[in-house]
Amino acid sequence: MEEKKQASNISESGEVLYLDEERLKRKEVGFPPYRNRPNGLGIYNWLKENVIYMSADRWPLALKLYKMFIRFSVWMKEGGWKGKLYKKAIMLYPDMEAHTSTIVMPLEVDIEPNSEKTVVPMDMVKHSLKNATFIAGMDTCLCRESNSCKDYSSGIGCLFLGEAGKIVVEHKLGREFTYEEALARIDEAAEAGLMAQAVWVEVEQLLWGIRNDQMDKFLEICFCCPCCCIAVRLSRNATDAERHRFHPSGWTAVPDRTKCTGCRRCVNTPHGCPVEAISFGDDGKVIINQEKCVGCGICKARCNIGAIKIKQTMPMRADLHEYFAKDYNLDLKIWEEEENG
Repeated sequence: MEEKKQASNISESGEVLYLDEERLKRKEVGFPPYRNRPNGLGIYNWLKENVIYMSADRWPLALKLYKMFIRFSVWMKEGGWKGKLYKKAIMLYPDMEAHTSTIVMPLEVDIEPNSEKTVVPMDMVKHSLKNATFIAGMDTCLCRESNSCKDYSSGIGCLFLGEAGKIVVEHKLGREFTYEEALARIDEAAEAGLMAQAVWVEVEQLLWGIRNDQMDKFLEICFCCPCCCIAVRLSRNATDAERHRFHPSGWTAVPDRTKCTGCRRCVNTPHGCPVEAISFGDDGKVIINQEKCVGCGICKARCNIGAIKIKQTMPMRADLHEYFAKDYNLDLKIWEEEENG
């Protein structure tokens, strides 16, 4: 049985005593280096680019498929078919040669009052836009629209970084964004209480129509709510081995156990912890497993007494390129050369 105790770098009152460098190193999962698949005869690419890609006129169908996909993931977790086709489709399983990966970037974080100038995830997301080779954006969030979200606006859609983002524009699913427009989108998402996720998913090439040789030139910045996000829903229905595809940016949920009343509001909702990082000690008070926590902030939003905050508990990496290169061995080429030296 897992031992329930507070992390050594977090005090009972929720003070971060030091940034845990060893924990950051443990996030380097050691995948083999990602390589673009060959184009071969080009038949597969032709199908993706001309037949099976998502487009504006297929939007209603895409929404229905998203709903079906979520139901299927729940059914699988509850004892349904666990075949290799499903594993290969969602690319969340460590025994597949796939690199599906997510860096969670909470846009609203709690700064220690005596800390010096701190780089926060919002700053890092904005920095990644500055030298992107191309920025595209959707004016509708597929997840929220497909679920008719009542709590968050479906008008705050994803951003796409890199040359392959042009395909989203060509298929009339989004439009080219200026750097200033992309910055405004991030601020809008933060004000709405959404979190950002930097997401690279192999199966996305089927949705957007990306060629095999372009997969390292593509990254999504998604603005996610706790109720509708397909990545969050899938993580709720995944095993621990699959959840290791979701990494924090250095910021995680930190409990103040001197304030906690043991009400369990942080988990007793339809939108509890998606990575099952929350447990309770013998005294009934909350404990957050820092090895599992990704800093999504769902528990913080549910706690109405301020006993949970989002704080920096590990060092941050230099930029998004380094997160994917170090954590997932995925060398994305979506920035101008000067971004990465």
